[in-house]
Amino acid sequence: MDFSIKEQFEGFLATPQIYAEDHILDYPLYHAFHLASPEELPEISAPGATILGKRMEHFFASYIDQFTSEMILAHNRQIIQDQKTLGELDFLLKNNISGGISHVELVYKFYIYDEATGSSESDHLIGPNKRDSLGRKIDRLKKRQFPLLYHEATRNLLDELEVAPNDVVQKMCFKASVFLPKRMDRISLEIINPATISGYWIKTSEFTLEAYQKNKFFIPAKNYWPVKPQRNSTWLTRQEIEPQLHQLLAKKFSPLVWMKTPSGKHERFFVVWW
Repeated sequence: MDFSIKEQFEGFLATPQIYAEDHILDYPLYHAFHLASPEELPEISAPGATILGKRMEHFFASYIDQFTSEMILAHNRQIIQDQKTLGELDFLLKNNISGGISHVELVYKFYIYDEATGSSESDHLIGPNKRDSLGRKIDRLKKRQFPLLYHEATRNLLDELEVAPNDVVQKMCFKASVFLPKRMDRISLEIINPATISGYWIKTSEFTLEAYQKNKFFIPAKNYWPVKPQRNSTWLTRQEIEPQLHQLLAKKFSPLVWMKTPSGKHERFFVVWW
């Protein structure tokens, strides 16, 4: 099933930031997101990219164009030195009213909370396939992505834009959805925004017919993970969803599952392959 661009845009806008406070990472958060229903959102173009992160960059650019007084000076500009790509700057923005320049790094992630991984809250938050973690992402932001603005190889781009690096305010827009273990009754998050908690995760052995047979399900393609499950109109039984589920798990891919209960409640959870 396909979902409209407005429904995807809505899901992006509604996703909260991983931190509730500015001081966590020494960089201020990019705030002031406009929340609206799909009916109230403007028409925007469809993202050309298929990768989830690139699609979210398209929606962020659309948000800047539609809801702010800022203009995009540069987007996704690669910084190259001696034929080697050092990295890229996500967004350079100029406020048309104040004239202020900001460098915004955009991150959009889905994390599961696994106490068996790592020794800190940031390390406990890992990708559903165990390929990344919040701790590693923050380390990369601090050591590589934000310092790139001041690298000598970036000077040509900044000169072209007539921007002095010392006049630029660096900000982070880190949107995330966090999924807790289903059997974890209570969790005390110290730095993570509790608004990011979006559902739970289970092992394959826990997704039993006995526990879930009364509900209906849908497995969205990764492109549609940000969409609200309430927007879905196609639902399958536990038995009907099983072949699709096992096909993904066999490829070592942990699918996101949307569930609708007999009472009409919607839930989101991951079934992990490991």
